[in-house]
Amino acid sequence: MHRNPSREPGKRRPAMPFTTAEITSVLERMQAEYDDAALISSIHFGPTAMTFIRRLIAAGGIIVADTDLLANDINPSLLGSNGARVACFIDEPYVVSLAESRRVTRAEIAVDHALTLPGPKLMVIGSAPTALQRLVMRRQSEPMTDVCVLTALNGFASTVQLKERLWDSDLAKIVIRGKKGGPAVTATLLNTILSVLQ
Repeated sequence: MHRNPSREPGKRRPAMPFTTAEITSVLERMQAEYDDAALISSIHFGPTAMTFIRRLIAAGGIIVADTDLLANDINPSLLGSNGARVACFIDEPYVVSLAESRRVTRAEIAVDHALTLPGPKLMVIGSAPTALQRLVMRRQSEPMTDVCVLTALNGFASTVQLKERLWDSDLAKIVIRGKKGGPAVTATLLNTILSVLQ
């Protein structure tokens, strides 16, 4: 007798990705931009991420990019009129000096600095795995209800695993899972999200 594998003991059906009409609109626009079905199917939204970003824009929060290049690719005209802004701390003298003295990456110190800022923060990570690693590590020892993470890092297996650690955490997040991504994709995804939320 044929048995349905999804009903066998210990087997779970794969969870369907969380979606809303807004998320569907984001994915459709990304598909039109990239025409890459594998990329689009890799984009996963945590259930609170879009609400968080809408609240950040309304509250005049901060979008923190991991590189100046990424920060410059975020369209400021999509940030509304309530004071929301984009920042990158990677080249700040304080960050550079502290990273050198502690012998850690500037990306890690930039994350630590960003987390001290008041208000909602969207951490956008397109190039720096150590920034994402720092966020995941910090979450293990402290609450982060005012933080959302968007990442489309690409690279080796360790980067894929790091993104899965974020996905398994309770942080608000948007993750391009698997090997797809990169800084340009990260910026395009964020601009698309901001455009849909307008």
